[in-house]
Amino acid sequence: MGAIADAANSLKAALDEVAGLRVTTDPGEQVAPPYAIVGPPALTWEAGCAGPTSARFLVYVVVDADDRALERLWDLVPAVSDAIDATTDAVVVRADPGSWNSGGSDLPAYTVEVDVAL
Repeated sequence: MGAIADAANSLKAALDEVAGLRVTTDPGEQVAPPYAIVGPPALTWEAGCAGPTSARFLVYVVVDADDRALERLWDLVPAVSDAIDATTDAVVVRADPGSWNSGGSDLPAYTVEVDVAL
């Protein structure tokens, strides 16, 4: 396996440790909330390097749309960040509120940016 796949698998394994959170690397998979999707990364090459030297993954943290959605997101996003920081060489850079379309419905979500050296 290559460095990119290794980084994605490491992120997924870290997120699997968050209690009650389902995790997938398939953005098309229909998963019951709460869940996280490890999306494909943006890749960066430093001058003179044959392969990518860093990756920025987007991790989407998604919950049901109800009156507790924000509370659940505010609990899950720090838990996701802590799991990534504790078990990987990755660094959480930022988390932005948004939505994720699942089965034709827009669900409350955060997009968590995660930098990884390859």
